[in-house]
Amino acid sequence: MKLISVENPFVCYNRKSLEQILPHRGPALNKIDGVLYGGNGPGAITGVKTVSNNDPDLEGHFPGLPTYPGYAQDEFVCLVAAALLPISGEDLDHEPRVVQKTVRYKKSVAPGDTLIAEVKLLEKRARFFIFSAEIRNDRNELVAEYEKIVGVVPPAHPK
Repeated sequence: MKLISVENPFVCYNRKSLEQILPHRGPALNKIDGVLYGGNGPGAITGVKTVSNNDPDLEGHFPGLPTYPGYAQDEFVCLVAAALLPISGEDLDHEPRVVQKTVRYKKSVAPGDTLIAEVKLLEKRARFFIFSAEIRNDRNELVAEYEKIVGVVPPAHPK
């Protein structure tokens, strides 16, 4: 069992406190309920999202059998990755943008499911951050696995 120390604090952010570290608001920020940092060591973070019956991303996906779409799962996991950077102490001049991802969807997601994303920062190269991730549901079934998520911090524009 790993004990949490002052050097490795445990931090929990709910959606409201994520506004302090992420630029997203409104419907974009509704794709995440919160994150936990510190339990899986440095360079890793856990995100949580419960899919409700009235989630706007369910609209049209699919009548009679509501299914939480892949693009919404992607946005959820990318928000978790974006939260990892400032929480872990990365000093960024600009907000990172996802430029590439490799994902395999394994299981559908329905209203009432709680998604748990485990995101790991694999490496940093100049302005590029490379992550891996898994999303599991509250039954610990693998929903999606992200072999690679590449984020880039755009260069500062001269004034």
